Amino acid sequence: MKPVYEIDYPALSVEDKKNFVYKLDALARTGFAGRPFEVQLLAQTLIFTRWWNSYKHMAPKEPTPEILGIAIALLWDFLEGKCGDGEFARFRKSFSASAVEIMTGDDSELEEDPESDRFYEQYFHQWKSSFYNVFLSNLAGMIEGAAEKDVYSLYWQSVQEVLYSNIGDTMIDFFETVYSNPTGGYRPSELDRRDGEAYSTPTFCRAVALLQQDMRAALAGTPLPELRERYQNEYLFSPEESAKISDYR
Repeated sequence: MKPVYEIDYPALSVEDKKNFVYKLDALARTGFAGRPFEVQLLAQTLIFTRWWNSYKHMAPKEPTPEILGIAIALLWDFLEGKCGDGEFARFRKSFSASAVEIMTGDDSELEEDPESDRFYEQYFHQWKSSFYNVFLSNLAGMIEGAAEKDVYSLYWQSVQEVLYSNIGDTMIDFFETVYSNPTGGYRPSELDRRDGEAYSTPTFCRAVALLQQDMRAALAGTPLPELRERYQNEYLFSPEESAKISDYR
């Protein structure tokens, strides 16, 4: 079987498209097996950078959380050796504790660590950006793995979750017409039908192609400063397209 970044996704059957999305974590781990930690972290950083470049233009009625851009920049600094292990671990602890509070209301980690509590007060205290919750949660998961500096901790689940839970489940509706139950609820067969239709749209195929492009870019050996500069202007959706995506709750 071809590695995940060489699969001709548009040519797959509907069932195989669904399996690609549902099993992206495993496919990516297999495709990057034997690759150094730095290469796998770079691939995920490229993907999240592209996504962030578009996310920050979405939900125009909600404030764009600056901390997410700060986190992306720190990932690049970490890759380039401009941010040491200790500094990155400290950021990871505060970022993760803050994300847990936002997602679950559990502030025990903040109460146990004054520095994390100050971090939360600075960047998250007035979080009014629920549109960004899925991205926040999965970026936090990715950063957790990055801080371990171990390929076995750097799961691809975070990439899969954003592709599945945000892009496929909700963003596609702003660009494509896919099956939608007018009653507001779905039986398992209806969810399966919707997934098949969503994952076959030109917009979703493009999202997968860009993700695969980012994986290949990480393997190409391009100097990090050159890649970092290039990815300041790489998007999932253009800023104009992104502005169409609003609060879908």
